[in-house]
Amino acid sequence: MVQRILFSRIICFLAAGLISITGCKHAPSESTSSLSPQEVTTIPTDLQETVNALVHAVETVDIPTILAAYAEDFRSGAGRTKDEVREVFTRLEKNHVKIQVEKTTIEKVDGGEALLRTQLRLRYLDRFRDLGEGEVVVTDVLRHSLRKEKTGWKIYADARVSTYREGRFGPQPPNVQIDVPEQLPVQLEYPVTVTVHRNSQLEYQVMVGNYIEDPTVLPPPDILTSLPEDGVLRAHLLPNLQGHSEMVRVTVIAAAKDGQWVGATTISKFVPEGTQQKKEDEQEFTET
Repeated sequence: MVQRILFSRIICFLAAGLISITGCKHAPSESTSSLSPQEVTTIPTDLQETVNALVHAVETVDIPTILAAYAEDFRSGAGRTKDEVREVFTRLEKNHVKIQVEKTTIEKVDGGEALLRTQLRLRYLDRFRDLGEGEVVVTDVLRHSLRKEKTGWKIYADARVSTYREGRFGPQPPNVQIDVPEQLPVQLEYPVTVTVHRNSQLEYQVMVGNYIEDPTVLPPPDILTSLPEDGVLRAHLLPNLQGHSEMVRVTVIAAAKDGQWVGATTISKFVPEGTQQKKEDEQEFTET
């Protein structure tokens, strides 16, 4: 039976402190701006130049150029300010995180307003206690809101569309799949399914938790339990009462019969807020 517990110790990883800009680092020239045919003639030249410059700056972690693309009153979907964006990119640079902008799409231009959809990836090394270093890959999709100011196009808001983070540690990291709701439930039914490809010679411990989209400190998991014999754990979490977007995080630790850890896999997946709120946001942009 699944047991709910609170750790007295917080397990915190680098990704918990990253913004929603997120495997392998390719040359900036491989990044593309993808537009549908009917949109091509509506893209202002200075807007496209701003996007191109931002892509290059993000991939090379050129912090002054990145910040130049942000409005002074910028607020991310999780409430992050422009100064906090500076702090995040400083940490990315310090920790040698490789960033690739896989795709950009200018979804809409309406006068002095625009929407930019961006798919990015982070790749870096992290540590999992005694198992040492392992690779973490984060794939993120964001939607940026831009407006035309006297000094050019500026990002004044963003929202996360999707995020998937996976870290693998040790010589035998488990193969794990998680299934979560497509959007945050309005009721208290919040099913999460963890499926592990079992090795009969190993034992598995599973930790499951959910937390707000961009926490300052990664909280402890809500659930700690042994993996059922069939390799499938079905758990239920409580959504936040505010209806805000969340991250679900799953950690699976594999151990030999003598208790020695041989591998661990961590997965985080984004669960967006309800579609009703999304429709209201889109309507507000249309009416601007």
